[in-house]
Amino acid sequence: MNELERLKEDLALARAALAVARQIDLSTVSESCLRAAVESARASGGFLFLYDSEQDTFHLKASHLPPDDPRRKGILSLDLAELRGPGAPAASWSPAVARAPEPLTRLGFDQVLAIPLPGAGTLLGMLLLGREHAPIPPDDVERVGRLVPELLPTLLNAFLVERYKELIIKDDQTDSYNRRYFDRFLSEEVYRAHRYGTSLSLIFLDMDNLKEVNNRYGHAMGSKALREISRRLVAEIRGSDKLFRYGGDEFCVVLPETDSRGATDVAERLRTSLYGRTFLADDTPGMALTASFGIASYPDHARTSLGLIKCADKAMQRIKLSGKNSIGISEAGEETPQSAWGKR
Repeated sequence: MNELERLKEDLALARAALAVARQIDLSTVSESCLRAAVESARASGGFLFLYDSEQDTFHLKASHLPPDDPRRKGILSLDLAELRGPGAPAASWSPAVARAPEPLTRLGFDQVLAIPLPGAGTLLGMLLLGREHAPIPPDDVERVGRLVPELLPTLLNAFLVERYKELIIKDDQTDSYNRRYFDRFLSEEVYRAHRYGTSLSLIFLDMDNLKEVNNRYGHAMGSKALREISRRLVAEIRGSDKLFRYGGDEFCVVLPETDSRGATDVAERLRTSLYGRTFLADDTPGMALTASFGIASYPDHARTSLGLIKCADKAMQRIKLSGKNSIGISEAGEETPQSAWGKR
């Protein structure tokens, strides 16, 4: 590559970084960073994972696979410790070609270009690029290695903004969002569903016997059980879904682009995740906790956020009175459950 070609390439990389820098939303920035890196490396696919230091794992934030691609389910969280490498993040960010993690080999990537993403003295995440059944040539590795440092400041800024936002909208006791954010988010999703003609579902669940934990072991254990409940629920929903603590021991799950049948499948997974294992196993003999579920969908059961809440709540209350640990679905135009099943 002569000097003029190098200059043109540097200019193209600067333009790509500038386009990313004009954004601030973490999801949008992550997708833009990935897209720029894939183009720079002339890769056939890529994945951007953000690092969760509390769980010591990496969660998928952006991918060349579309959100509804079922193959994403197997790569939502990965252990990338071997690709990260030793040493401080700032000293180990350089791209390195490595064997792809097993979940990515199933997608056709035998090797990946692994790029740790450092920021503010910590590790933000990992960028993985690959070509199906072929390595990325050295020239393309070198090019993306020049691009990534230009993208990092924007990614770090978006990451910090996201953390500040979460301090405002997250529940202070659990891994869920708070009631104030729930009201706004549900209204926005109802508007979006109306505008684009898509479905939207709400799951309303109330723990059946959480008060027994408080009565037997005190409120500290009750709070710990709530945190464990929210972690199990979050693990069973998509990244586009959101879990909210509605109040006390009540939770709501908002499922964009999901009809009542899809919501029923999700609710059954949630019910099983709670019922299937005891809680507080490290501190008590183990408590079996269950929940009652109510489902309402737009536009079948209600066309407003308040209507969805009312219908889902009524469906849940019917389950409470009929035996608990089951799922109820609102009936079109009414506020009584259409059906219930799953009781054990």
